[in-house]
Amino acid sequence: MFRAGLLALMTGLLVLSGGSIGQENKGKEDPKKEDKKKEEPAPKVKGVLPQNWRKLGLSDAQVQDIYKVQGKYDTEIDKLQAKIDELKANRLKDMKAVLTADQKKRLDDILTGKDK
Repeated sequence: MFRAGLLALMTGLLVLSGGSIGQENKGKEDPKKEDKKKEEPAPKVKGVLPQNWRKLGLSDAQVQDIYKVQGKYDTEIDKLQAKIDELKANRLKDMKAVLTADQKKRLDDILTGKDK
C-alpha cells in the first residue's frame, strides 16, 4: 500500500515537472530561427482518446481539443490523487497505532505470507 502511494506520488511529480527538463536558454537564439518559429504551425498536443472515440470520425482539430481538455484535467486529478494517497497512508498509520505490538507483528507476518 505504501509502495503504491509512493509510486503514485513520484509519478505525479514526474508529470508535473516534465516541462522543465531540457529547456534551452532563450537569450542566445539566432534571429533566423525566430523567423522560422513564427512560420511553423503550433506543435500538436499528444494524448490518448477514450475507447471507441476514433470511430466517431473526429477532425484533427477536435482530437487536439480533446487532448487539451485531458491535459487540463489530468494535472488537477494527479494532484488530488496524490492527496488521496497521502490520506490513505495516514489512515493506515493511525489504524496500526491502535494495534498492540503482538498484533502488529502478526499483521506483518500475515501480509508477508509467513503466517501459516
